[in-house]
This record gives sequence, structure tokens and C-alpha cells, in this order.
Amino acid sequence: EEIRSDIEAELKKWKRGKQGKKGVLRRLISRFMRLVKFMLWITLGSARSAFYQVWLQLTTRTNPFDAVKQDAEKKGLAMSGQRAISWCDACPLDEAKRMTQILSKASGSNITVNDLFVSCISAAVTRQLIEHEEFMAPVDAHSRKRVARNINVCIPVHLRGGVILPNESLGNRIGAFVTRVPGEMEHDARGGGTPSCPSDRLMKVHQSLKRSKQSPAPILSHYVAKFCSNYLPEQWTKNIFQRANCNACVAISNNRGYKDKIHMNGMTVESAHGFLPLPPGIPIGVVVQSYAGVMSLSVTAEKWAVPDPDKFLRWCLDEYSRLLETAAKLEKSQ
Repeated sequence: EEIRSDIEAELKKWKRGKQGKKGVLRRLISRFMRLVKFMLWITLGSARSAFYQVWLQLTTRTNPFDAVKQDAEKKGLAMSGQRAISWCDACPLDEAKRMTQILSKASGSNITVNDLFVSCISAAVTRQLIEHEEFMAPVDAHSRKRVARNINVCIPVHLRGGVILPNESLGNRIGAFVTRVPGEMEHDARGGGTPSCPSDRLMKVHQSLKRSKQSPAPILSHYVAKFCSNYLPEQWTKNIFQRANCNACVAISNNRGYKDKIHMNGMTVESAHGFLPLPPGIPIGVVVQSYAGVMSLSVTAEKWAVPDPDKFLRWCLDEYSRLLETAAKLEKSQ
């Protein structure tokens, strides 16, 4: 109720401000210009998003985890339906925000908490692939064949930013986009990172996510998915969804929870963790969530893809620690 009243108050304040500052003619002109900008954004952005989607599909013919699955099937380890799950508290939310502010100032960019954790998760996925390759066919670190230089990630997006407006039903307003982020980098090949290496990955992740988030791809994906679910056979829909993920290795969902601890039946909910159902063809799903000032991570994965989910989350936290160390050094030098 408190959140709903805050939303209603902000909406009323916004409407009063719009009405008070502009006359009728200026409001009409302003609305017309916004409509023109929106149509241009939809038209040009849709074309660019479609081109990028086709480019990702053409340049990512296989999923890096396909070889892992084939090896597991030969060994009888790829049993259908087996899941590996784990969860942990990652860091205080204020610490993560402070880190992004420092790194943003140093790079002249606007790095977000979501960028930060997508970077950490992509590093963990890379280390998981490296471990699989070492178990399947031990090779020199610089002669790897299955660990790609880039991997695709799928990012679900709520079209309203997670906000349900007054008199609206809950509904399903989820879209998604696929984008490319760094896979194996030089510091991964050496088995560890120097302070600058994690920030190099983070900057590339930030640039990639920024381009995709500014496009209408989530809106387009929402309506395409809605049409397929309503009018096409289930098997067709599943195949379309699987092809649309462009052989992504991981789906990453970022959820903003309550600022304070909530209570149910008089009892305090000390922590909350969400788990992501795996989309067709994607072997790993990670939820990044904030609740009561704490950032948490949870992983759901195919057992053959992530045999040890606790280790996977430790890899995420290892990358976070290296970024934290980098931010601390930058803060001292500023």
C-alpha cells in the first residue's frame, strides 16, 4: 500500500507540473514531437535490432556449452531435468552503488549495478567453460578451442521497470534482448586477473548492454512472444524461442526488491531469493536481486553445465572482489 501511494503521488505531481508549466498549444506541440521521436525510435531501432539479432545468429552458430553437453551424454551424465541450484548474499547494495560511481567517474561512463553483476557472471561462465575444457581434453591455456572470446547473454526486461500502475492487472509485461559480452580474456587464460583486467571486461559489458537497452528490442520480443504463444503451435513456439536466444550461454535477471525488510503474519522476512526458469536452449539462469540493502545472487542451471553451483557463485564473487579492489585503488588516486 505504501509503494502504491508513493506511485500515485508521483504521478499526480508529474501531471500537475506538466499542466502548470505549459499552455494548451505548447502541450499539443510537445506531445506531437514526442510522438514523432517515438515513431522514429521504433522504426529505426527495430531495423537495427533485427539486423543485430540476425548478425548474432549468423556469427554464433553453436552454443559453447554444446560440446560440454555432448561429452556429458557420452559419459551418461546429461540426465534430463536435473538442476543445480545455489544462492548467496553478494554484498551491501550501498557498496555496489559506490563502486559503480567510482568506476563511472574514472571511465567517464554511467556504469550501473546491473552492468557490474553481468560482468561478474560472464567471468564466472567463462571460468566454468575453461574448467569443462580442462576436464574434457587438457590443453595449454593459449590453445583452447571451445572457450569463445565472446559469449551471448539473454537479459529479461520488465517493460514498466517493475512498476504496476494503479488499476492495472499484474499481467506479463516481460521482454528480453540478447547481447554479446566478453568471454575468455587474457587474464582468464593466465588463470587469474590483475586489477585492470576486470574493469576492462566491465567496460565492454557496459557498452554492449547500453546499446541494447536503448533499443526497442525488449518491446519487440514481448509482442512477438505474445503472438507466438497465442497463435502458433507449442512446438513451433519453443523452436522460435530457442533460435531467438542466439545460442546464449546464460540468462540474467535483475530484480529490485524492497528497501526494508517486510513482514508476513507478524514474522520478519530476513532474506529473499528468486530463481529463474531456464529458457529453451539456455543452460544457466542467474537472478541478481536486492532486498533490504543487500545484493544477492541465485543460480539455476543444468547439472551437466554447472556441476558445482557453489563454486560458480564463488567465481562471481571473486570477480566482484577484484573490481572492488580496483575501485578502492581508483578512489585513493582521485
